Amino acid sequence: MASGVPKTPTPPTPRILLRERLKADSLTPSAFQKEMSLSTKQRLARAKKLSLPPIVQPQDKPGTSHHKFSAAAPEQRSFQPCPPEVVFQNYSPGEVCEVPLVLRNRDKVPHLLKVTLKSSPYFQLVGPNDVCRKVPPGLYTTVRILFTPGQRKDYFHHLLCTTENEEFIVPIWAIGGRAILDFPDQLDFSTCPVKYTTQKTLLVHNVGNRPARYELSTQSPFSVTPGMGTLDVGDAVEVAVEFRPLKTGDHSRSLVVHYDTGEDTHTSLHARAVDAHIRLDRNTVTLEKTYISMSNSATVLIHNRSDITARFQWKAVDTEEQEEQLRQRQYHRIYPQQRHKLYSFLKEREVDITCRERLALLNHTFQSEVAKIRGDPMLLDDDIFSLVPKEGEIMPKCSAEISVFFTPQAAQVYERTVYCDISGRENRLPLLLMGEGLGPRVHFHFEELNIGEVFVRVTHRYEAYLINKGPIEAPFKLIPPTTAMGSCFTFLPQEGIVAPEKLQAIRVSFCPTIRGEFEEQFCFHVAESPKPVIFTVRGSVIGPTFHFDVPALHFGDIAFGFPHTLKCCLFNTSLTPMGFSLYIPGDGLGVPSVSSTTQIGKPSSQLWRKEVRVLRRLQEFTINPHSGTVRALGSQDIKVTLCPNTVGDYNLELVLDVEDVGRKVFALPLTARCIVPTLRVLNPVVELGHCCLKVLYDEKVTLVNDSDFPGCYCLLPQVWPCIHLLPSDFTGGVIRGIKGASRAVKIRCKEAVSTQEHKEEAAAWYSSLAPSGIIEAHSSVQIPITLQAQLLGQCSITAKLAVFGRPGSPLEIRLECVGQGPVVYVHPREINFGSIPVLEDCSKTLHLANQCKIPAAFQVEMAVERSCWRIEPSKGVVPPSSEVSVAVIANLNDTVKFQEKLKVFIENNPVTIIPLQAVGVGTTVVSDKPLVPKLDLKSCFSFSRCFYHFQLTNRGRRTQRLYWSTEGFRTFRRSARAPAPAGPPGKGAPPMPRPGSPVFKLCPAQVDLRPGQTVDMVLEGCSSTVQEVKERLLCHAVVGKETAKKQILQTDVICNFICPAVQMSPRAIAFRVEKKPSDVLTLQYQPLTLKNTSSLPFSVVLDLEQPFLVCNVKRKPLPANCKAVDFGCIINDTEQELKMEMTNCSPLPVNYHWSFLTDSQVNTIRFIPSPPKFKPRSLNKRRVFPWRYSRAVSVEEPTETPETTQDSAQEDSALEDSVLEDSALENSDEQDSAQEDHAQEGPAQEDAALEDPAQEDSDQEDSAQEDSDQEPEDAEHSLESEGLSSTPGASQRPLRVRGLSWFSEMEHPKLGMQEVFDVRPLWGELQPGESEQVTFTFFGHANVVARVRALCHVQGGPSYEVVLTGEASCPSYQLDLQEIDWGLQRFNKVLKAEVTLRNTGVMEFTFVVPNCSTGTAAKPLPGVPVVVPTTPVCPLSHPTAKP
Repeated sequence: MASGVPKTPTPPTPRILLRERLKADSLTPSAFQKEMSLSTKQRLARAKKLSLPPIVQPQDKPGTSHHKFSAAAPEQRSFQPCPPEVVFQNYSPGEVCEVPLVLRNRDKVPHLLKVTLKSSPYFQLVGPNDVCRKVPPGLYTTVRILFTPGQRKDYFHHLLCTTENEEFIVPIWAIGGRAILDFPDQLDFSTCPVKYTTQKTLLVHNVGNRPARYELSTQSPFSVTPGMGTLDVGDAVEVAVEFRPLKTGDHSRSLVVHYDTGEDTHTSLHARAVDAHIRLDRNTVTLEKTYISMSNSATVLIHNRSDITARFQWKAVDTEEQEEQLRQRQYHRIYPQQRHKLYSFLKEREVDITCRERLALLNHTFQSEVAKIRGDPMLLDDDIFSLVPKEGEIMPKCSAEISVFFTPQAAQVYERTVYCDISGRENRLPLLLMGEGLGPRVHFHFEELNIGEVFVRVTHRYEAYLINKGPIEAPFKLIPPTTAMGSCFTFLPQEGIVAPEKLQAIRVSFCPTIRGEFEEQFCFHVAESPKPVIFTVRGSVIGPTFHFDVPALHFGDIAFGFPHTLKCCLFNTSLTPMGFSLYIPGDGLGVPSVSSTTQIGKPSSQLWRKEVRVLRRLQEFTINPHSGTVRALGSQDIKVTLCPNTVGDYNLELVLDVEDVGRKVFALPLTARCIVPTLRVLNPVVELGHCCLKVLYDEKVTLVNDSDFPGCYCLLPQVWPCIHLLPSDFTGGVIRGIKGASRAVKIRCKEAVSTQEHKEEAAAWYSSLAPSGIIEAHSSVQIPITLQAQLLGQCSITAKLAVFGRPGSPLEIRLECVGQGPVVYVHPREINFGSIPVLEDCSKTLHLANQCKIPAAFQVEMAVERSCWRIEPSKGVVPPSSEVSVAVIANLNDTVKFQEKLKVFIENNPVTIIPLQAVGVGTTVVSDKPLVPKLDLKSCFSFSRCFYHFQLTNRGRRTQRLYWSTEGFRTFRRSARAPAPAGPPGKGAPPMPRPGSPVFKLCPAQVDLRPGQTVDMVLEGCSSTVQEVKERLLCHAVVGKETAKKQILQTDVICNFICPAVQMSPRAIAFRVEKKPSDVLTLQYQPLTLKNTSSLPFSVVLDLEQPFLVCNVKRKPLPANCKAVDFGCIINDTEQELKMEMTNCSPLPVNYHWSFLTDSQVNTIRFIPSPPKFKPRSLNKRRVFPWRYSRAVSVEEPTETPETTQDSAQEDSALEDSVLEDSALENSDEQDSAQEDHAQEGPAQEDAALEDPAQEDSDQEDSAQEDSDQEPEDAEHSLESEGLSSTPGASQRPLRVRGLSWFSEMEHPKLGMQEVFDVRPLWGELQPGESEQVTFTFFGHANVVARVRALCHVQGGPSYEVVLTGEASCPSYQLDLQEIDWGLQRFNKVLKAEVTLRNTGVMEFTFVVPNCSTGTAAKPLPGVPVVVPTTPVCPLSHPTAKP
């Protein structure tokens, strides 16, 4: 430690590292099998995920480096190992394996790195061990590790890496043999009944290379057996997976296989649980009324309409959670009992052998009780209702009868809900049980006793009889009374039993201590009876005497809010003091009433408004004193003050309560009348004339009081109205605003609180400096009012003057004024655009002139939505004495007359309507490519077709039917056959235009375009003569429901048709050989130059007869012919093999190897989408499909497309080959049921369209000859690819491809030639005369079309070329009918109908009519249709079948 060398850290154990390494992976069985099959190199190649190694021990050695500070943070790693762990796999004992380890310096400064590998007989480090290396920043050092296994088992080691700052380890793994159980990746149980066990059995094999010791585990509701086991290599075992769901729905879990080597695999388990068809015949059972100690019964049925055997149990609770709660309660019940027994036992005895045995016995008893509770099925156990049987099984399609017994224990109505827990149902089936128990029938012979008037503290005695009219005994007991008067009564006996049909006499004693009338009810409880027996006693107890000095208090007439006081005297005429309490029951219990002097100081109080409602009535009376004691034969003066706040008469009582006697002993009448004085406004209408906005104007209002009473008044603050819609029978006014001026709507103004939002909506504001006061009788006052106008125009608002206490509406003061606002002149009053082009913007100007000195806000909008007009700007403000211009822009989408209205909203002004009018001219059909007025197609070879693709879109609002024609020629005929592919003249050449027919034609010539619909158009041209063609195409349209056609488009099509021209030099070649007998003949060479003098590239074929040969520039003979292997069309994601025999015809042995020609212009791999699935259509309906099939265009067009764009350096050698290839691939089976019917091309045209294998360019042959000089190792490297599974293919036929026009730019996976075709063997040696089979494999990726040239290079000889073509697709078909309706026919008539099944794809398929009749066409069965044929083949050459 003194030297500064740190102690070597101890790495983690292999088991800990293995556990951490396996936690992050969740492998499926197939993925685990694939991973275990990898070699060490493959495992190394897949190590893409990099992770930083853990630091075992940080270092601090500043003396070992000149760099004092590292750019990396202390917690970051300086080195990144790749791979992060070294793994050896699938090795053999004694075989030496090597793996490189790259250590990259991630820091920005160099570091010293020392790599140490502990001595091991199995692992070695190539090069010096425990040596420091200096690694610059960003660079790396490579360490190689050798592994020499002694046997096939697991090994673990580690590599220790030390730097100046840290020490980290790189684990080294050697994975030996592994057991692999071939569990499936997914197991689907499909649909299963809930709460029912469904089992699936798997036969699992050990496909690994060592015996398997495994454990199986999963989660509920799945289970697996056996849970563990051992399986030798190659053996099999049955594994049962069970699914028992407790809840309905989808369930997904994992079946985990734990291997003894530490790996886990996961199999996905999926199932769906549903409820079975099991139910009760009824949900409620009502039993008849039953007396206590008797029983009654009823039955209920359980119907099992499912296919499973259902086991049922009757439970008392609804769910298993509630059932578990019941168990927990039983646990809590037995635990204190057992604990008490244990404590008692330990307290009584000492610890000895006998005690230990007793203690063990107690513990065993407790455990037995717990196990008994845990195993209890918790069946229904009820004393009132019982069901028999409580559990059982119901066979499929059967029912079970359940008996329900009712035994009441009390006289009441019983309701119980029991639940049937049954297999196949998630929720328990509820059953409501109802029954009523009857108890004893007992009553008194009279229910009420009136004892009249009695004196206080005098005992009175009575007798009552309790009668039992029921069949059972009636135990009774008096319920003690709870009132003060009730405690003065005594009953004997208070409890007993009344025999059936007998009576019981009860003596009653009464000694009152409280005076006054009374009525007491005494209750006798009868056992088992829901209601007690009631005995009522009523009477009156006489008390002491007293009187007032006045018979009543009469206040007379009092003004509202003005207080008035009266006096009276209370005399006690008895010889004892009397405590008293006075109150007025009719008076309010709320806050004291408000006087007028208090109210005038609160002008904003809500009491001024009539609609104010208080929660509690005001307290208007004041009594002084309200309680006290009057001495014997004495008196007490009392003052009663009334401040009325309620208009009307007062007829109340002053109530006297006397202590120890009672409440409300005496009541003194009290009368009064509250009057509100009548006030009037002398000038109820105040006219202020013209008022400017936001300016204050003052006026005065005179208030007159002609009555004999004073009054209190207040000018109420202004409230702002809330607008509400009224019913249609209400006559409303006009709302004025920016959008609402002149728009009459029915409204209702309802007073609301004064808020700023509603304040802004008021027409005018008013206020007052002295709003409230008191007006004396027969006088008048003047009230000042201030007014401020807020809106323009005639304004009339109402100010309300409230009189304190006045019933009804307040007095109204009408305030009228005229508000002055902005005046805006709008011109012109009408805008006529005239005839304008469609789909183009056309603008007119609208002027807004403000002729006043107030700014005016405006908004302009169209009267209808989705208008063809728009306004810019649509809103704004016109400054005072200024003018604003608004642009009205029209963009028409139809060639009709448009008339709409423009609305101009001016603030506080009526709406101005401006009529708009325009007529659209032109056409709403537009093209996506330049089409008019001229279309120049440049040059094209004669006898070959040229194409120009474009799209037409209807941007109008009506459907248009387009008709294309050529000026000077008759209208295009509907073609019955799709255009033939381009090719040289001869067999299969395209038909030339007849004399008098146009050179260019459009397809389709007639089409219907709905609004917004786009259609693909193809312009096709072909000329048999060399000429420059200029033709004018005309497009007429029938728009909407019009009957006449009109011309909408006109374009001049120009194309120069030329012939290919070749200049040869020399024109003749002569060979002369003078041979002597001893001379050996050698090849003689003469140069031949070919020059293309035309403006387009093309391909030529040089064909010579023996003994003449064609050689390349290196004087190497070219192959005489080219072989072709056509795989035809196969189903997507399958593969096909074809064989070819190769024979060595030379006298020398030859070495050969295969490769693919890498020229991208010669080899083509493309994708086309699957043909669309057409829905069947009716015979009587015409339908135009919104999209069609289109060809894969490969000819030159004016604009470049992804199919035609090619590199200029490669055009000379590959353009014509590409044209021929693409033309061979084209085949349109477009079908339009309303307008066109194109048939597929025949086999002769397809065969003629295939490229001649002998047509090759000289540059391509030179490239092929140069490839022949490569070694077989290079060819092997070029053919490396991932292999696909091989499947024998079907018969060969020409390649056919179809696609949709808008999928031309669809992205597809990029495939190499080796991923589509394969050749086996890649190289070899043939002896003279020896033959060998060469296997060509085509991998049918989805919708792929491939054409590749394979080269067989002969060492020291020529290269032979084989053209490989293949296509993959899927079947596609179309039915022309989806329904056959024969209508009303005779019952014995045999009817026939024809349905056409069309093969719209590129491959044959068979079809079967399911559930066909057993009858024949000659003898059909009645009512059962016969289909002929039922299982034919729909071939490609005959694309339709008519069953």
